Amino acid sequence: MKHVRILGTGGTIAGTGGGGSASYQPGVLSIEDLVDALPGIADVAAISAEQVANIGSYDVGEPVWRLLVGRVQAALLQPDIAGLVVTHGTDTMEETAWFLSLVLPVSKPVVLVGAMRPAGSLSADGPHNLMDAIRVAASDEARGRGVMAVMNDTIFDAVSVTKTDAHRLHAFAAPSRASIGHMLGSAPVFNARAKPYGPLFTLADAPLARVAIAYAYAGLDARDIRAAAEGAKGLVIAGVGAGNFSTSARTAVQELTARGIPVVRTARQGTGDIWREDHLAGERSDDVLGTIAGRKLAPAKARILLMLALQQPRTTAELQALFDRYGAAQGWA
Repeated sequence: MKHVRILGTGGTIAGTGGGGSASYQPGVLSIEDLVDALPGIADVAAISAEQVANIGSYDVGEPVWRLLVGRVQAALLQPDIAGLVVTHGTDTMEETAWFLSLVLPVSKPVVLVGAMRPAGSLSADGPHNLMDAIRVAASDEARGRGVMAVMNDTIFDAVSVTKTDAHRLHAFAAPSRASIGHMLGSAPVFNARAKPYGPLFTLADAPLARVAIAYAYAGLDARDIRAAAEGAKGLVIAGVGAGNFSTSARTAVQELTARGIPVVRTARQGTGDIWREDHLAGERSDDVLGTIAGRKLAPAKARILLMLALQQPRTTAELQALFDRYGAAQGWA
């Protein structure tokens, strides 16, 4: 029987209260409580569990990410552990999955899982999702696929998974491509062979650079860009359309790039390939603005890639090459 380590961080899956209401408290139950509530788990895998945090995922950030990286790396070194599951709130689960995928080796599966309904609600989805995640983590077919997320019978890779709804059970999707697999009864079924991409980033001891996000809208002006970028070492713009922003905002963007602060263009809708604009784009050209095209990465994921990339000095061309590699890659299919 496979040994699966489960790391708990809280979230709705560990939440209580609310019943049929949307009001509840996340991060109340322990990871041991969640495992003990799974009927038949002893027939699926040998389980060991550890509480890393117990919070709503709106409070997850670099400190929790670093804790997770340390605990996952320690578990990966244990030869008897076949895979890992991380229980997580759904608000920022896609960001944690992406961060982990950029710094962890892909040999053993690491599966993030959450719930849209708290544990005490009618037809809570947490136990079903957690059992699915354990089955994926224990699967030989999941090896070499790196970090994944499992929700509502569906398996996603870290680069494409996105939360698309605030409440419904099918809240997660992969709009830029598709899911990489699904649960068929008790067995995970993958759509194709694993195709890992890389190389990975080394996570240094020093805190990551602060990277902010500016949300573009009709009427955006230079003041909004300057305010968002205050004190930041990098800026991601969630642009309108194909990563666009106003003429007024371009003035502030050019000020930032002239000072050596990288600015990445992404799409606020979270889908679509934002490739580099050449001279035909005129004043919107990335060459004129000094900007970086974020490719297929949603704004929050572009921010994480830029944070990791800025651990060492890089030119704009080198940063663009990283976004071309990670933001346009096919990932795991």
